[in-house]
Amino acid sequence: MRPLDWALPPVPVRREMISRLPDEPTGKPPLLFVHGLGQGAWVFDEHWLPYAAERGFPAHAVSLRGHGGSAGRERLRRTLLRDYVHDVMQAIVSLPTRPVLVGHSLGAVVVQQVLARYPARAGVLVAPVGIGHGFDTAAKLLADRPGDFLHGVLGGSLPLRPGQLFRELDAAAARRYAARTGRESPLVQYQLMLPRRPEPPRGGAPVLVVGSPHDRLISVRTLRRTARFYGTEPVLFPGFGHALMLEPRWREPLDAILDWVERQVAV
Repeated sequence: MRPLDWALPPVPVRREMISRLPDEPTGKPPLLFVHGLGQGAWVFDEHWLPYAAERGFPAHAVSLRGHGGSAGRERLRRTLLRDYVHDVMQAIVSLPTRPVLVGHSLGAVVVQQVLARYPARAGVLVAPVGIGHGFDTAAKLLADRPGDFLHGVLGGSLPLRPGQLFRELDAAAARRYAARTGRESPLVQYQLMLPRRPEPPRGGAPVLVVGSPHDRLISVRTLRRTARFYGTEPVLFPGFGHALMLEPRWREPLDAILDWVERQVAV
């Protein structure tokens, strides 16, 4: 635990956890999924949690404070990244064994910080904003939708449009999912744009980076920089948007993730 966390620990909140378990114990490690900006645990429960359970993995997703069914909405504007890290650490404690952490977008940033504090079995970063490279994403947003970028800079929640999240999903479903994206902490949005000193995973946990070359929010350069820090190369899935877990071909990246976990983590 960091000195600041000892001196000024984050206030605990009631957390929403969605779990999908195999019909019988398999001995495979639990997976803990952490969602992206303005979303919640629901984003994984649409496809990834049930399918991971079918493949024998106890699959859990946590809603960060102020998101999904978790408490803390009244303090969301004062929430920091370290509060989200606390939420994930508390979720880890509730699991019977050490999990593999899987974070998407903002959730990947949270997972990166948790990995530097906790010896997880492994980490998976899906379309990560990137260590110290949040400005790259900000530049893409500024070029793509300057009005939305300005709204975020002025303290509003950054709106994520269907065209930014999806490439292959039908228009009606894309609008429905985008409409479920809620408010985000303005302080966290600012933190994402600040350079951060990279920290290696505690205990040398292996890390996988997954993304798409067609993501309108996260560049291939950011994916490669992030993967390079962990001594690897990103696994890319062409044709996907930012929200890989909701696209029609959602099984492809998840199968790659689960295959990798089975190779990397002894059961």
